[in-house]
Amino acid sequence: MKNLTLILLLAMITCCSSPEQSQENSLLTRLDSIGESFIKKNQVLGISVAIMQKSDTLYTKGFGYTDLEQTKPVTNQSRFLMASVSKLIGAVIVMKLVDEDKLSLNDTLINLLPDFPNKEQGQTITLRHLLSHTSGLPDYASEIDSAYVKTGQDPYKNDIYTFLKDRSQIFEAGSDYSYCNTGFYLMGLIVEKITGNTFQQEVDRIINQPTGINLELIATAKSDPEMSPYWELKDQEFISYPHWTWIKGDGGLTATSIMLAQFPNKWANGRIISPESYQAMTTPIILNNGIQTGYGIGVRNGEFIGERIIGHTGGHKSTYSIMVYFPDRDLTFVVFINTDNSVISVREIFAEYARVVLDKEIPNYATEEIPPIDLTMYEGTYRNFDHKMNNITTIKLVGNNLHYCMGDDCVKMYYQDNHQFWIPEWPYDFVDFHVNQDDEVLAIKEYYTGFYSVLRQRIPDE
Repeated sequence: MKNLTLILLLAMITCCSSPEQSQENSLLTRLDSIGESFIKKNQVLGISVAIMQKSDTLYTKGFGYTDLEQTKPVTNQSRFLMASVSKLIGAVIVMKLVDEDKLSLNDTLINLLPDFPNKEQGQTITLRHLLSHTSGLPDYASEIDSAYVKTGQDPYKNDIYTFLKDRSQIFEAGSDYSYCNTGFYLMGLIVEKITGNTFQQEVDRIINQPTGINLELIATAKSDPEMSPYWELKDQEFISYPHWTWIKGDGGLTATSIMLAQFPNKWANGRIISPESYQAMTTPIILNNGIQTGYGIGVRNGEFIGERIIGHTGGHKSTYSIMVYFPDRDLTFVVFINTDNSVISVREIFAEYARVVLDKEIPNYATEEIPPIDLTMYEGTYRNFDHKMNNITTIKLVGNNLHYCMGDDCVKMYYQDNHQFWIPEWPYDFVDFHVNQDDEVLAIKEYYTGFYSVLRQRIPDE
């Protein structure tokens, strides 16, 4: 019934799309006003949105421009950098090679890349670890990115290998989770070595040709007149920077919003990989100690206002690409912006569109009632290994409420259900505590705008 209602509501878009026919309170007007409102804040230069259910385009629209002179408006043909949404596509390519018996997720890194510079690490790290951010490898982006910005010189495999050669793992493979571009950079090398083809050729063979989609690496797409430049907001000015054309598996693909919105339906329904491989990708990984992360094989899992979502986000200094798939509805949202370092995130834009389309209210779980559980079980200090994040978080009980603290900055948390808590300052986010069979709290999983993003394991009390 929900899907039928959604289709009937969005039918207004196709039958009443002219300005004369649109009424102030129509769904089309409401959807258009969301993109327009974000552009008016002058924090992003251009926005592209697409919403699809199954193979039906429900909504697609561009807002703003791809140039400072405002002569090139964003259209449905405008192409954007997918950034780390590329990781999900790369994982699909790997799973297709698994279907073809060319790879196994249990293959070790040293067997797949015999020239990997740290033999000992390569013997314990598997392809599964690389694609689930559980390898423990340091993130090359923490150093190589800044070197590239400073010198303008493209890094090559030897540069990445030199970075990795004498560096220790930040944790034992499979024992923790830390978002890591290195694993997906190596994935790109593995795909090319195993197949003998370029990464783009495998994207064409596995994704583009069977589906009619046209995902392109930025190395070739940069010459497309529809490709949006890369902008960064700095001191309230839009500064143009060159695209990083050397990036492949960890963030180098491009697409239009409607093109990418066509992908999940085909991915989930056997057009690209087997149902077994799709299931493997979308099932969260379980660590050696039994803690379940919220990340599968190249896939973020999560929940948006009570509904399951899967997909991925992408960005650099801020989040500027997102693909969100509601598998129970076969419904996809894609949002791109062409501006990095903005206070506006595509997560925020997606949330506003999804709330309207799904006819959902902004959640509010705030209550002063005492939860029917012992809140002291959650108190403690939790740590993560993400180099971009504050590594230490403390959970404190003050009165009847838990507080989430980073240093002296604390925010109140409200109990939802099943060990989940809500923070009013971030209404679409939630914190999920991992509790074992002995009622011991082992970790925190943090979900930002519904998507799993961070794992913080509890530091044992001394």
